[in-house]
Amino acid sequence: MAQIKILVLHPNEEYCAQIIEAFSNYDSDLELMPLADLREAARMVQEEKPAALVVGVDTPNDPALAIIESVRGVAEDLGIVVISKEPTRELLVSCMRAGSDEFLEFPIDPAELSKAMGGLFKRKGILADREGKVVAVFSAAGGTGVTMVACNLAAAIAKAVGTPKSCCIVDMNMQFGSVALAMDILEFSHSVADAAHEQERLDENLLETFVSKHESGTAVLPAAVSLEESQGMDPWQLRSVIQICRKSYPYVILDLPHAIDDYSVVGLDEADEIFLLCEMLLPSIRRTIRVLETFKELGYKHDKVKLIVNRYYDSREVTLDEIVEHVDQPLHWLIPYSSEQVISSLNSGQTLDVLDPDGQVARSLVALARHTAGLPPTPKERKKKGLFNWVR
Repeated sequence: MAQIKILVLHPNEEYCAQIIEAFSNYDSDLELMPLADLREAARMVQEEKPAALVVGVDTPNDPALAIIESVRGVAEDLGIVVISKEPTRELLVSCMRAGSDEFLEFPIDPAELSKAMGGLFKRKGILADREGKVVAVFSAAGGTGVTMVACNLAAAIAKAVGTPKSCCIVDMNMQFGSVALAMDILEFSHSVADAAHEQERLDENLLETFVSKHESGTAVLPAAVSLEESQGMDPWQLRSVIQICRKSYPYVILDLPHAIDDYSVVGLDEADEIFLLCEMLLPSIRRTIRVLETFKELGYKHDKVKLIVNRYYDSREVTLDEIVEHVDQPLHWLIPYSSEQVISSLNSGQTLDVLDPDGQVARSLVALARHTAGLPPTPKERKKKGLFNWVR
């Protein structure tokens, strides 16, 4: 995720340091740049392109007000926060006229800071650029390959992005989750249930102690190993876990249960995209149609749902055109049929790109991962013109 740059402008170095400390406590991932020389503000804004400017202003004729006006002239979308040791109504009006977006009193109250910055980030669209993308993998029945697709997708994204914290997979099957087993994580000390029970104090640092690491670099938040661990867990707690994952990782993959219940709806609601898996079988197609009807009732936009046909093979009985026509959803991706490769992968705990990197299934899933992450195809994928390239 792109780090948010904030320029802190105050001629008094002591006050400037205290402002930076308050903002660091609010969000340790902010990139805070102090500046004491007011004359350099416009140049710094143009060169560094910060998301916000924090300015100390104490009187209605403070020179910093002129700086705010000049900066606003060169960066209309810049968020401007004024902090004052002596706030008055007259000063507030002067700051608003100069172009400030938020006004805080010094010393800074953490609750007021959180409220002000949260509102500013939302209005300016900063959170949307910063928070990660959540993809929910779902099907209406078990055995469709949801866990296989979710695990391989997460691992391939982690490898393609290549940063230490690039992708997290959350096993939301509260009763019989198997993500950890599929990724050969046989021992783990914490689960998604532990994170949910700690949702009141859960932050990015605590989440990091709860996840297990896959060899691809994927952070894995496994399902609980017993029903007792999941007892008393509220779906709203699970929502908080997903939201913290979104803040911590650029990409979050949700392995959802095969039912529309309180837990799966939380995941579906939070997802930016839903990968809906369907097989080339009439029962699977019929369930997919019913699920899409339910999604419509839940208010999900048409383009939020991405239809993926898994285990594709050339069939005279059921064709792709017939599936698309009856499901009434454009085809997003095809994953070819290869039971031997998939069974070996699941039994060995190895992802397909490790077990059989040149196989059709592995190539299709790696291409899907790169497309999901907004990355260009690999050179090998560009040369390939076959059926299993991604479908727009």
